[in-house]
Amino acid sequence: MEFRNGRLYICHFLLYEIYKMKVDRVKFILFIMVTSTIGQMAAEIYIPSLPFIARDFQASHSLSQLSVTIYLLGMVLPTILFGYLSDFFGRRKILIVATSIGLIGNLCCVFAPSIWLFILGRFIQGVGLGGVGSLARAIMRDRLSGVELAKFASYLSMIFALVIDLSPFVGGFLQEFVGWRAIFVLLLVYNAGAVYLSTKHVDRENISLNNELDMAKLPSIIKDTLSCRTFVKYNLIAAFTYVAIMLYLAVASFIFEEKIGISPAEFGSTTLGLSFVYMFAAFLNGRLLKKYAMDTLIRNGVILMSLATLILFIMFFIGISYWGMVLFVALMYLACGQLFSNSSASAFTSISKNIGVSSALYSTIQILLAVIFTGIVSLFSALNILPFACLMLIVCILLALLAGYKPKAPK
Repeated sequence: MEFRNGRLYICHFLLYEIYKMKVDRVKFILFIMVTSTIGQMAAEIYIPSLPFIARDFQASHSLSQLSVTIYLLGMVLPTILFGYLSDFFGRRKILIVATSIGLIGNLCCVFAPSIWLFILGRFIQGVGLGGVGSLARAIMRDRLSGVELAKFASYLSMIFALVIDLSPFVGGFLQEFVGWRAIFVLLLVYNAGAVYLSTKHVDRENISLNNELDMAKLPSIIKDTLSCRTFVKYNLIAAFTYVAIMLYLAVASFIFEEKIGISPAEFGSTTLGLSFVYMFAAFLNGRLLKKYAMDTLIRNGVILMSLATLILFIMFFIGISYWGMVLFVALMYLACGQLFSNSSASAFTSISKNIGVSSALYSTIQILLAVIFTGIVSLFSALNILPFACLMLIVCILLALLAGYKPKAPK
């Protein structure tokens, strides 16, 4: 009952905050919510179906897991190009192109007759939707900065968590009662909504766009952005936080459904229930920003992530259990609630030009690292928790080093 009351309190809080806002701000939140969540939704909604996709295509678990890695790889490739083009043509036009490519990939997944064509569809999907997420962040930075951006990101994270964690819940029920292709039909509809909202978006007149399109200058722009050590530090903190989530998603359905033995619907319900933890963490972060510096909250997040990893190693020695995994995910989500919002705001506040390229680099580094780590974990049996735990330990060590690093101020 307390769990349910807590969820209702946060939902009422969100509705009250939205009520206080102007209509234009509500429309902006809806637009950002859809465009910023669609890429991650496409990564998560079919997670409960991975064992069943492997079974339907008579493929191995590794090939089924590979569809996650290939999707992330697709997200990496065009992101910087989309960001650079958006700094010249504006966000709206490139956003329409990116969402449309994602729509084509969705269609391929719906009608795929084999595992390899399904993986190809996931790649095309990633190419389009990877650009969408980075452009949404660029649009946020066009309007907001500093603590205001961090607070907005915290409140958006609550909505983000609700939408994202509904994905495996809905995916689990669709898998159990209809089948995995229905998941991609639903995603197709959501993607079409993103295309529509992209056509309605109007770029702000005061955003700083490039006056010329010269692809030869792109490497120097990238180098200039990466020379900002503050941006790189916080980008990497966000990236390794994202890696932790994607590592979990790559193995979650196999551990819960095949190792522990719950159904896809029960797995989806578990994921939905745990979304409360992420929503609470994001809500709490927005409040804590009034009293504590963002760096302090980031360090707290690293400690929580380390405790979550400790739970994995304990389960390796005493055995995997349902409640042990729930505790691990809860601690990880508490960590992410503080790490994501604060590192994102700190990264983007440190830059003032070439926002599109910077946002694309932010996404690219995250996804590239996720591709590497999920690719490594897919080499091992998803039912063996040790490789997963070891990779999480590496993530925690790197997060701790980054949190303690103090970039020198530019001369």
